[in-house]
Order: sequence, then C-alpha cells, then structure tokens
Amino acid sequence: MNESHHPRPSKRSQYALDWLSFFVADVQTGFGPFVAVYLASHAWPPGEIGLVLSFGGIAAILSQVPGGALMDAMSAKRLLMAVALAMIAAAAIAIAFWPSFWFVAVAELLDGSAAGLLRVSLAAVGLGLVGHHALGRRLGRNQSFSSLGNAATVGLMGLLGHFTTDNAPFLAAAALCVPAAIALAMIRARDIDYATARSAADRDNPRKGHRLRDQARNLHLHIFVSCLVLFQFANAPLMPLAGARLGYEHKQVSELIGAILILSPQVVAAMIAVRVATLAEDWGRKPILILGLGAVGARAILFAIISNPWALVPVQLLDGLSAAVVGVMMPLVIADLTRGTGRYNLAQGFAGTATGIGAALSTACSGYAVELFGYAAAFLGLAAIGLAGAALLYWLFPETKIGHPHERAVPVGKNR
Repeated sequence: MNESHHPRPSKRSQYALDWLSFFVADVQTGFGPFVAVYLASHAWPPGEIGLVLSFGGIAAILSQVPGGALMDAMSAKRLLMAVALAMIAAAAIAIAFWPSFWFVAVAELLDGSAAGLLRVSLAAVGLGLVGHHALGRRLGRNQSFSSLGNAATVGLMGLLGHFTTDNAPFLAAAALCVPAAIALAMIRARDIDYATARSAADRDNPRKGHRLRDQARNLHLHIFVSCLVLFQFANAPLMPLAGARLGYEHKQVSELIGAILILSPQVVAAMIAVRVATLAEDWGRKPILILGLGAVGARAILFAIISNPWALVPVQLLDGLSAAVVGVMMPLVIADLTRGTGRYNLAQGFAGTATGIGAALSTACSGYAVELFGYAAAFLGLAAIGLAGAALLYWLFPETKIGHPHERAVPVGKNR
C-alpha cells in the first residue's frame, strides 16, 4: 500500500490518543479485578461468582473477531469506540447499584463485548493516524500510556474500595469513561485515514479487502498466532500461582508482596514500551519478539527455584518486559503480515481470540497441575511451554519488517 499521500496527523490527535489509551486502561482495570471481591461481600456463593465472571471472559474472547471485522468495515471508528465506552459505563453502574445475578450477568456480557472491540480499535486508530511507517512508535506510546493507566488505577481503586463504599470502584470506573470520551472526541476524524486504518491496498476503493479464504492461507500469520498462544498459555497463570503460593507459605506479607508484583511490571512496561518500538525499527521485529517471549520461560524457571518472597520482585520485572514487547509487537507484526489486505483488524481479532482461549485454558489447567505435581513442577512445565513458543518463532517465523536485511521478499497478500 502506497502511503505517500498519508498526511502528518495533528499533535492534538496524537496526544488525544495517548490519553485515550490511558483512560481506556483505567476503565477496564477499574472494572475487572474488583468484581469477585464485591460480589463476595454481598454474600454471593463462589459458584455463582465464577459463573457470572465467566460470562465476561467468554464475551471478551468471542467478541474480538466480529469486533475486528466491524472495525474494518466501518469508517466511523470513533463512534464504535464511544459505543464501547458507553457499554462499559452502563455495566459498571449496573453492578454498583443492582448486584443481583441477572443484572451482573448482563453487565459482564456488556463489559466483555466492549473490551473485545476496544482491544483492536486503539491500534486501528493509531494506524489510521500515522500509517505503517510510524506505527511502531505509535504503538509504543499506546502501550506506555496504557501501562501507566493500569498502574494508577490499581492503586486508586484499592484505596477507594478500602476507605469508601464497596461499590466505589465501579462508580469510579463509570466516571472514568467521561475523560476517555473527551479524549476520544479530541481525535480529529479527518486525521484518521480509513484505508490505512484497515490496511487496504486500494485507496480509491478502501472497502475492498482480500477474501477470507485467502486470509486463512496466511501461513506466517498462523505461526505467529501459535507462538502468542503458547506465550499466553505459559504467562497467564504465573502471577495467580505465585500469589496463591505466597498466600499459603508467607501469609504475613502476601498482600504487600502481591500488590508490588502486580504494579511493578506495569511501571516497567510504561518505561520501556517506546524503546521497544524503537528497537523493533532498528533491529527488526524477530529479535525483539524472541526476547519478549523467551522472558516468560526464564521467569517461570526462577519462580520454580526461588522461595524468598522479596526475591520474586525483581523476577516479576521480566513480566514488564514481556508485556511491553507483546503489547507493541502483536499489532505491529500483524500489520506487517496483513499489509494491503484490508483485513488488519479482523486479523487482530483472530489473534486476540486465540490468545484469550489459550490463557483461559491455561488458568484452568494450572491449578490441577499444582495439585498433582506441586508448584515447582507446574512452573517448570509452564517454562517449557513458553520456551517452546520462542523456539517456534526462532525456527519457523521470518523477519517481517519491510526493508530489513533478513526480510523474506514475499509479495503483499500472498502466503507470507
């Protein structure tokens, strides 16, 4: 796709997308982690809590492919994002004031569906603003502000829940949709190039995309997604397992250490995300991906052999490295692999669905692995899976950066 006609976006739209990334992370973080605690305080049985939370998780997984297809099809991307924010606000208010089963179930479905749409939309708007040539740095900024939003919200919501009413985190999540909507409105619609935002080949006919059958034959996309699934399978249960082991073995410091283990990777990711994007342009995508995916294996091995709770803190910083790499590189590499197909956001949705399923299955299986084999063996098993993803990437996946010395010269839209 020729981007010679892509105009330079206004600083206003760029800064607005920064803060939209920040407040979207605020909203989603403020809603999610506190639901189980809140429902338990209202005497919900554990079975019903798990069931209703699964509604949101399933909706978040299943909504990403149709959300991506909708993002490709519609030029009014800001409208779609505004609808998603409204859905999250309505869900938060429903849980805050009506914590009964059906209200919470509907709220979880709304929140999960909106999350699936928002995951692909930030990268789509970024691509439409800056084009392929500057997408890496734009995604680095998105990830940096998103990580800052996550870190700030975890602390804020915890304080609100402790010092005010138990429904305060959900009211705050709904309130945070307002600055998110203001940031969204500050992005100028004319700055978002519709053809570029979906990576269309024909600027004169931007709605034309490659056939789904052709996209299904994109071998390198499937390899890349398989690597991400193995990464998520290894990564998703690490922090829950580490937190559970702390609760059993070091109960006196488990809450403090747990909070540090959650917050510290977000700070690291915020600090290095833009640098990761820069290195992806200088070194190429593949070495950065191998570093980020391999870090989860190293982290799992260290969790298996380290028992001192304070020694886990520097180990958990590796999670910030992985989060920054995957957060930046996943949409960036998919943009490389789908360039000129008009199916960029659909491919993002496919990748998000696959990795979400991998994370859900891993979380479900890892607890049984601990029961059968113990924590050390479970961590080592997850390390093997994570390192297998990095090895698959090393042996079977090509460099995708256009113009890189090791890039495989494959015509756009073919089986790359």
